[in-house]
Amino acid sequence: MERPVIRIERDLLGEIEVPAFALYGAHTQRAIQNFPLAGQKSIGDYPEMIQSLMIIKMAAASTNSSGGYLEGKKAAAIESAAVAIREGAYADQFPVHGLHGGGGTSANMNANEVLANLAEESLGGQRGAYRIVHPNDDVNRHQSTNDVYPTACHISVLIKWPSLEQALRKLSASLFRAGQRWANVRRIARTCLQDAVDITFSDLFGAYAAYVGRSIARLSEAVDSLHVVNLGGTIVGRADDVPPDYFASVIEELRKHSGDGRYMRAENLFLTAQSPDDLISVSSELESLARGLVKMGKDFRLLGSGPETGFGEICLPPVQAGSSAMPGKVNPVIPEFLIQLCFQVIGMHAACVLALDHGELDLNVWESVIVFNILDSMSLIDKAATTFQEKCVDGLEINAERNRKNSDTIVPFLTRLAKEHSYSEVSEVCKEAGGDLDRLRKLLGEKGLT
Repeated sequence: MERPVIRIERDLLGEIEVPAFALYGAHTQRAIQNFPLAGQKSIGDYPEMIQSLMIIKMAAASTNSSGGYLEGKKAAAIESAAVAIREGAYADQFPVHGLHGGGGTSANMNANEVLANLAEESLGGQRGAYRIVHPNDDVNRHQSTNDVYPTACHISVLIKWPSLEQALRKLSASLFRAGQRWANVRRIARTCLQDAVDITFSDLFGAYAAYVGRSIARLSEAVDSLHVVNLGGTIVGRADDVPPDYFASVIEELRKHSGDGRYMRAENLFLTAQSPDDLISVSSELESLARGLVKMGKDFRLLGSGPETGFGEICLPPVQAGSSAMPGKVNPVIPEFLIQLCFQVIGMHAACVLALDHGELDLNVWESVIVFNILDSMSLIDKAATTFQEKCVDGLEINAERNRKNSDTIVPFLTRLAKEHSYSEVSEVCKEAGGDLDRLRKLLGEKGLT
């Protein structure tokens, strides 16, 4: 006898066919039909989001069990299923579009249904029956999407942050090492793209390293603020909808199941439902970092331009042929990769700001736009920083002779001279020399200004 390929589930709108193998149920199936992916990502493509939802469901189940609101065997089955999912199992059972409508409801229900079916089967029930463990009555007990989803958004970014932080620290260290390696080589600084004073490569690369370090500090502070969550606030922040003992205990359970003791409840739960501005702070710092990395990548392209008619002050590691028509041409593709990924991050921040701007009344339903753009931005910068460090900065060389010649030019020479003589005197001699350094030196000797 062939096994059925579909099962029938029922919800508010009536019957719906669900794939027999699916651990999700009616709500998720309708979300699949309503929100086609069209090449975009599902919530299952963001492991941090799935892990976050599982942490929350575990915290809620254990709190409800301790308070006598959920049978111990049900809570244990839900927690066991959540542990397996958190460790990476059943990732294909979370097909809901990341940008589904409803303010995160379909993401929350996808998690509820998968956990309910896994728990149901572990207790001897049938997939899709929900006679033993129900998605809403048991898995979602004393919760609302209004507190589950914002909390999950915060936890997701916190889970993602260590990887990005490590990549940025490695980039900063690599830039610093490059500066130290070439600390004795002087180069011409430029303002308004015109020759200025001479500085060392440790000055230049030290500034790059410091910029990344400062960005890490700012990002770390913004990310750390996400430990403030609204779990327990349920619908739009109305905490009276849950028992006082549940409200008092669920944050401690969140700390326990996440392994992070820094979580705390927001002082104003209504504000947290209305405004995800703390996430926007993270996005803003990511955008600021991206803009600085764009500038850095552009500097590398300029300083490495040539090989014969450009700046030619630094030599970027060749990583691939640069032209299908010009033999021997090598392009600065790694800085250009960095720049383009950062362009994407800057655009993603613009989308996040729109999502904040368009919140209405008591709940901002656009938080999916914010969190998934932040997670994507973090992935992009992580990859950009790592690639730039490993394939460009680590293998960088300096054209010492070109830099020596550039430093021994008229503007830095005159600037040094102006420290000993008046600005007007030096300017007058420069004008008389017509910009010729050799003639300038001769005139200075004749005028006794050397």
